[in-house]
Amino acid sequence: MNTPRSSAWRIVSLVLMLALIAVACGDSGDVTDGESASSQPTADQGTTEETTIAPVDPSDLEGEIFISGSSTVEPISVRVAELFEEVAPGVFVDVEGPGTGDGFKKFCSGETDISDASRQIKDAEAEECAAAGIEFTEILVGIDGIGVMTSENNTAVECVTFGDLYGLVGPESDGVTSWADANDITGVGLPDAPLTIFGPGEESGTYDSFIEIVIEDIAEERGQEASTRSTYSPSADDNVILSGIQSSDTSLGWVGFAFAANAEGSKLLQVDGGDGCVEATPATIASNEYPVSRNLYIYVNNAKAAANPALAGFVDFYTTTGLIDAVSQVGYVQLATAAMAETQAAWAARGADVTANESASGSDIDLSDLEGEIFISGSSTVEPISVRVAELFEEVAPGVFVDVEGPGTGDGFKKFCSGETDISDASRQIKDAEAEECAAAGIEFTEILVGIDGIGVMTSENNTAVECVTFGDLYGLVGPESDGVTSWADANDITGVGLPDAPLTIFGPGEESGTYDSFIEIVIEDIAEERGQEASTRSTYSPSADDNVILSGIQSSDTSLGWVGFAFAANAEGSKLLQVDGGDGCVEATPATIASNEYPVSRNLYIYVNNAKAAANPALAGFVDFYVTTGLNEAVASVGYVELADTAKAEVASAWQG
Repeated sequence: MNTPRSSAWRIVSLVLMLALIAVACGDSGDVTDGESASSQPTADQGTTEETTIAPVDPSDLEGEIFISGSSTVEPISVRVAELFEEVAPGVFVDVEGPGTGDGFKKFCSGETDISDASRQIKDAEAEECAAAGIEFTEILVGIDGIGVMTSENNTAVECVTFGDLYGLVGPESDGVTSWADANDITGVGLPDAPLTIFGPGEESGTYDSFIEIVIEDIAEERGQEASTRSTYSPSADDNVILSGIQSSDTSLGWVGFAFAANAEGSKLLQVDGGDGCVEATPATIASNEYPVSRNLYIYVNNAKAAANPALAGFVDFYTTTGLIDAVSQVGYVQLATAAMAETQAAWAARGADVTANESASGSDIDLSDLEGEIFISGSSTVEPISVRVAELFEEVAPGVFVDVEGPGTGDGFKKFCSGETDISDASRQIKDAEAEECAAAGIEFTEILVGIDGIGVMTSENNTAVECVTFGDLYGLVGPESDGVTSWADANDITGVGLPDAPLTIFGPGEESGTYDSFIEIVIEDIAEERGQEASTRSTYSPSADDNVILSGIQSSDTSLGWVGFAFAANAEGSKLLQVDGGDGCVEATPATIASNEYPVSRNLYIYVNNAKAAANPALAGFVDFYVTTGLNEAVASVGYVELADTAKAEVASAWQG
């Protein structure tokens, strides 16, 4: 039913998405000499049905991926690998964590596909990669704090300053055997207690980050090399470090916050970086209030990603699902929306040649540089999703104005097929007649699945006589044979069963609404066909395009009946959701039953994008790329709808980028 994208669109969209947010496979980028690729825009997404563009099915991917590097980033990559292997079982992902430095050695010798890193690549390492002809993309994946720790039995210390830590651990501290000894260097008021120190070794990014954040400035002021003491117990294994900290009542050590947060037998110390003592928490780390925080990265071999679809698909997945699901699951702090968009843009832009979206000098597009207007119309059900995506997008692209209205799916398609709008929100798929109208006007489009909604069948909270209705009940109450039905019980003479003798008032969407169409298709159509009737509703009810008006009507009568999208219905005061029996028993409408399709009155939600307008307008292309990444992961659930499963999100991404 979709009009396929033209070949011209495929070429232009590839160019746009490379410069913005959406490719699955790409050529080599130009990141050398420690240059951050986070200035180079990332990741991908989209969806179509019935187009000539064959989406990449993750389940078809095969191959192996080898990841090495930071033990801090290792748990993120392991979790992403687990999630990816669920949707791409033919791909084996091997992850190890010997340390950031050792990981870069393997990466720059061509042994690995991806290098996990708890710091940015050093100039010398980047030069080693360049000498070996290895071009890479740096991808920011999360934030971690470095937890400064002691034994839970150490009640004498609750907070340490950078000066304390320099005196205890820094390059002048080899003769320091007591906490108090550090007071003679740069410490202040530390207790007289034996000192045992456990931390990562020089191969670790956590070591490098600790040096850079805590030690470097003080060492420079004192004319010292930025390093740690030589006399402590280093390990590449965070669990060994934690065991050491736990083994001594007056220990000191440091590991990544994700490892430290819930470690038994130890406690996190507050740290004063110059602005007072701050506890390490996800909130203080995300805000940079906690002074010992650092970014976490993966580095991807561009040539290997270009040659290996499994690797490209994995990194696409990493920069979408990984950033949303895996990072927080393993205890790290997620990137903010703007940072996530930049990360996705950086991956997408890898290796892009100069295009219409780059300056003549070849600099990459910045979402903040985009300008223009986008007009969206259609479903009132999908409207809140598009509004929320627009709000998030305008945070990172303030030069773009997105106008969203919700007159109904049918009215939205009329405007879309006349060329008035850029995107049409829809709570059903486009009808054949509407698609033909678009085709006659030369409008080709892409259909994108964005979420799932149930249709809430409702009555007043005062109606205690009805708790569950069947499709037969609803046909008898609302269907094409029900115009003379003025009581719930009257429907029993049509197809209802056991409905109470109570006055009936009905409120619902009008014919312009996708919710109306979906209700007809799901509930009414089959019974109407069996009974030789046209699939429609009764003419005698109170229709409205405004869901709030429908809810007010339902609340106004003790024996009312109505239907609206679940997101509007779920928390509506003065009304209650009825269970619905579609043939397999009564089912309550909940996010879980809607997502599983157990609730029988569920439907998919879509946006339709004008292909030609997206090809001609970088702001529109960027917005849709953002919609199918951040929108699918952040906006859908936040406004009360059911998110797509990870597999469906991956299919959406592959289809749009295709």
